[in-house]
Amino acid sequence: MRVLHVISSISPLRGGPSVAVRNMLEALHRRGIEADVATTDDDGDAQRLSVALDTFVGLGDQRVRYFPRQARRYLTSWPLLRWLRRSVRRYDLVHTHGLFSFAPVAAAWQARAARVPYVMRPAGVLDSWGMHNKSARVKATSIRLVEGPLLGAAAAVHFMSDLERDRAAHLRLPIHSVVLPLGFDLGAATPHEPAGLEELAAGGRPVILYLARLHKVKRVDLLLRAYARLPQRAATVLAIAGDGEASLVTELQRLAGELGVSDTVRWLGFAGGPRKQRLLAAATVFVLPSASENFGVSIVEAMHAGLPVICTSGAGLASFVRQANAGLVVEADSVPGLESAITRLLAHPALRASMGAAGRRAVEQELSLDAFGSRLESLYRSVLDGATLPGRVECFPQ
Repeated sequence: MRVLHVISSISPLRGGPSVAVRNMLEALHRRGIEADVATTDDDGDAQRLSVALDTFVGLGDQRVRYFPRQARRYLTSWPLLRWLRRSVRRYDLVHTHGLFSFAPVAAAWQARAARVPYVMRPAGVLDSWGMHNKSARVKATSIRLVEGPLLGAAAAVHFMSDLERDRAAHLRLPIHSVVLPLGFDLGAATPHEPAGLEELAAGGRPVILYLARLHKVKRVDLLLRAYARLPQRAATVLAIAGDGEASLVTELQRLAGELGVSDTVRWLGFAGGPRKQRLLAAATVFVLPSASENFGVSIVEAMHAGLPVICTSGAGLASFVRQANAGLVVEADSVPGLESAITRLLAHPALRASMGAAGRRAVEQELSLDAFGSRLESLYRSVLDGATLPGRVECFPQ
């Protein structure tokens, strides 16, 4: 079996979708399945990856082929399209990641034209928040004319959580949906590295950690407002680790100043690799206040690090966190809810410890990379065999 994955960018700065593709490649390698990636050299808003173009290079034990990003909007790349036209027939199956972006749409179009079965992963962009809060009219037209027909002709539409699938249902698209949660290489992380990052300047104070991209949907503004209301705020540190558009970062920093919390908020920028692990080890509580999150890779990373998690009902993993007793789930867009949850966990060390331990166990049992690889291979083989696909591939306990 030869599989082609197509995504607009695999830059770590692009967050969860990039992590998901990298994890899929490793999971498939462990199953002996050859998988290539076609993508662009995008590395964030104004940056480019320093990579060889239009030639295969190694990505772990698999291969990736980069093409030049010619426009920041939609990450358009005509060289990528030309390569897809020539090459898509060499693969048994195509798996695309994202919508309303050039690369995955072009790949689905070419696979459909070449009669190569394809699976589309929307990566969260079909949910009701994304459809109504960003370029709503453009997206509605695009769904009707472009993405909708491609999704309807796909062998499967791959959702990462039940919540993501349910939130896409408002579009009433005639698709075959499959819920297949992501898996993780749990052995790659070192959650017990010594803490003590100088950049936190915590001085032994509890650290509340936000670790994700900075985007309006993440509602970091609500976290800042909740943090400002904490009775014990001055005796804590809020660490915000993530990067985003400069205008949004400036807006959030201005809000922190207006709320009078700048002295205890640390703006750390993007954190990856060992630095990310040190931040997780140094943290006391992890918070992800997103209004909408199709999965939540950072939630898994925090749980595996043994941190109690606070997330909103808008997170795809909210039910997993609740069922595992790994943290607290609050209503989306609720400043009082966030304040109450943070206050409660900071005040009860034993509760933090029990939730952190429960979260780590749940991740190890349910979200291993090997289990995910087995489920992903089964999905692919069902597609290639023309078998009836299950609507949900069991993973999370019900």
